[in-house]
Amino acid sequence: MSRASVPPEKEKVGARFEFDEDQKDAFRALAASMSFVGVCLMLFGVLLGVFAIGAVYSGFALNGGVIVAVAAAYAPAAWWTMSAGRSLSGLVRTRGGDMTYLMEAVGQMRLLFGFARAVIIVQALLISALTGVFVWCTFLADKAGRCWNVWG
Repeated sequence: MSRASVPPEKEKVGARFEFDEDQKDAFRALAASMSFVGVCLMLFGVLLGVFAIGAVYSGFALNGGVIVAVAAAYAPAAWWTMSAGRSLSGLVRTRGGDMTYLMEAVGQMRLLFGFARAVIIVQALLISALTGVFVWCTFLADKAGRCWNVWG
């Protein structure tokens, strides 16, 4: 369909689209849940940061480093979740900008789920590698203790 044949009332549907009150109630509930989850993720990240400091202070620097890495992963996840919740809240509070706020929320959720996908892939690779080392050292390596007797 060429641009000239688009009826004028359908030309800017995205700019004028407005959700009805039932739909906005669903977005309101989703926004509240997303904001709650985002705040919880942020608090868990801060708590993990405190644990990391405790681990480093107790002499477990490697453990503290791993905990800091996990805590650092919470920050973008929390930010994107809260941002998407704020965008959906904006959709509920205003008139005339529903598509803009909805697309902002979708953009934040794309970042969040893309990040989650990357974390899952990295975890799967690490688990696979560690499982391979465990199987090799337990069942396949010579029994001279080359794998598990690393300090003596």
